[in-house]
Amino acid sequence: MGLFTLIGTAIFLYYILKLADFVRFYFFRPSDEYKKYQQGPQPYALITGATDGIGKSLAKNLYQKGFNVIIHGRNEKKLMATVEEIKALREDGTVESFLVDATSSSIDFAGIAKRFNDLNITLFINNVGGTYLEAKRFEEWSEGDHLAVIRGNALFPTFLTRAFLPSLRKTSLSHPVLVVFNGSFSAELAIPRIPLYTASKAFIQRLPSSLRADERFIAGESNIEFMYVHTGTVQSNNIIASTTFARPTSDEYATHIVKALGGGRVEVVPYVGHQIGLMFIRALPELLLQRFLKEEAKGLFIIGTKKSKKE
Repeated sequence: MGLFTLIGTAIFLYYILKLADFVRFYFFRPSDEYKKYQQGPQPYALITGATDGIGKSLAKNLYQKGFNVIIHGRNEKKLMATVEEIKALREDGTVESFLVDATSSSIDFAGIAKRFNDLNITLFINNVGGTYLEAKRFEEWSEGDHLAVIRGNALFPTFLTRAFLPSLRKTSLSHPVLVVFNGSFSAELAIPRIPLYTASKAFIQRLPSSLRADERFIAGESNIEFMYVHTGTVQSNNIIASTTFARPTSDEYATHIVKALGGGRVEVVPYVGHQIGLMFIRALPELLLQRFLKEEAKGLFIIGTKKSKKE
């Protein structure tokens, strides 16, 4: 067998294995692996950014599956309304909440963690994030605007996780604990008009695997698992557009995220429509990709304008 035949065979086998993994993950993986995090007394799932969109859908989904939940929001009226909406889904559960603006420069992270220190938190989902949807140039935004994007998307999940790590680490020595970071396809795409959002999401994309390595540096001291969720466009209060195969509702998408919990992967694209779209994007030549992203950005800012007018 010649060298080129060996190389060709190896490449063929590689793509066969990739295809088999794709089919298994999206069509044949178990749907209840999240149950590994329902151990110990009164297991809780903490979800940030849970008064709208994906976060709210995740909180409702996990509560219905038997978790108690701790939800975060920045608008007190919406937060209290969401607490009551979730409570109505089940009679025997507990819904806790905390109110804080993720873009603030003066957050008492230690105080938040101390408040919930005695609870059995087994799922910790960093979902909060967002950006301004106005077609301004980079320098037209104020320093405060830029800092708000960085704080909300990168610093808040980082420092909130840091504050909870000691108690999560202690819990992980008796039963599994998973820390999740919900990201965005923009982490690897140069989308016009939102450079700090894309940069912040790139930071979040790298953080889970780095934290996992850090936690494993000294064997036996931590069994916390970390996972990054690579998210495409989802219909929600922020993206007011029709659903398509590539754009599920937040409720549908939350179902796919929950199905991906407990599978042992550090990075996942939980929804098959997003994965196919990402494969297409990654295959585009640079020139075509930039044209595609430019058109996508135009649509994004139109959606943002519609939302602003509606509010």
